[in-house]
Amino acid sequence: MKSKELPRITASHLVKSIDLNHHGTLFAGRMAEWLVEVGFITARAALACKPGELVCVRLHGMDFRASINKGETLVLEGCTAHVGRSSITIYVEAYALRPAMPRIISTDGFVTLVHISEGRAIPHGLSITPPEEPQARELWDHVVEERQHQRRKSG
Repeated sequence: MKSKELPRITASHLVKSIDLNHHGTLFAGRMAEWLVEVGFITARAALACKPGELVCVRLHGMDFRASINKGETLVLEGCTAHVGRSSITIYVEAYALRPAMPRIISTDGFVTLVHISEGRAIPHGLSITPPEEPQARELWDHVVEERQHQRRKSG
């Protein structure tokens, strides 16, 4: 199967007062929550599994580029960036819905989840070849490089 054949998930949130930090902009913790949520939903759709069969093991590379203000609608889009034997890494980007204006990515990041049964990682059975499309291949290679870096650092 090719990665472009996997589902892309889009979710929206209205940014309310409760979502703000002490600067009056979207709180990083809330953004992290929403990134993980979209990552989880995207992984479930790709693996066609039950909620109890996935666990989030890592939120990484979450970068902030632009502030989101109260009253704005935040749109988050998730796509599969990399597939391992039991893991799946989802790339999520977020932007404010601002009609008639160019899309500006405010935040993006990766969420890695593991397919589990009885608390143990198990193969999910999804077979994906590394993508050929340049954008998708860039995400795939980024995850591979990051994993190699983590292995060198911990080993």
